[in-house]
Amino acid sequence: MKIRTVQCLVSFLFITGFLFLVGCGASNPHASGTYERGMLFVEQEKYPEAISALEAFVRHNPTDEKAAEAQYQKALTYLNMEEYPLAVVEFQIMVKDYPTSSRIEDAMFQEGLAYYKQVGKVERDITGAYEARLHFLKFSQTYPQSEHMDEIISTMRDISDLMVMKRLQQVHVFRQLKRYEAVVMTLGIVLEEEANSRLLDRVMWERGQGAEKLGDYDTAEEMYQRLVQDFPESVFRQDALKAIKDLEEIQANEED
Repeated sequence: MKIRTVQCLVSFLFITGFLFLVGCGASNPHASGTYERGMLFVEQEKYPEAISALEAFVRHNPTDEKAAEAQYQKALTYLNMEEYPLAVVEFQIMVKDYPTSSRIEDAMFQEGLAYYKQVGKVERDITGAYEARLHFLKFSQTYPQSEHMDEIISTMRDISDLMVMKRLQQVHVFRQLKRYEAVVMTLGIVLEEEANSRLLDRVMWERGQGAEKLGDYDTAEEMYQRLVQDFPESVFRQDALKAIKDLEEIQANEED
């Protein structure tokens, strides 16, 4: 009885294993270790399987004409999995190991996106944004006519906005502590370093408010005037116009 039970169990395991292998073959008919197997997994969005298959192909066929593309697709798969640090490393390997590949430009572009996508909410570390900015600046110098330039310009503005938001958080704290010198200094740096930000109207408004607190009415008026002139659609425009009028009255009274 025990022998028969063991035989039945062995038969069951054999049949189960056979069906599993058949199922795997049906889902991906390409042989293990081939480029085609890895790419089919990519198309099926079976990302862990794609990573394993592409890695095996590159490892066993480093000089194959498809090796560079396999390495690129492996890095891109990590990007799709939101494994951004791993994606950065794999793109760097691709650029280093296959410098003559036609994919180099795309790989460097995607590496920059991987840096940027590591950044989460504004409260978190934004080191990735600094790395992305430096990377894209280098990319722009190397490939000034790249088809990716429009997206890079947009991403660079997003990075600048993120930097401004981070600085505005600091300004909020300084204002609560009534450290208006720190407010003015911080916003002055923002105006110099983040000229491409979409948030400069708010920066100018905050800078003008800080200058008023310090009694620097000339600088305050200058900020409000720039805001009105450069950002006619700004939500701060009407407040800036009123602030200009109030400052003119203050200065008139001081002259009297």
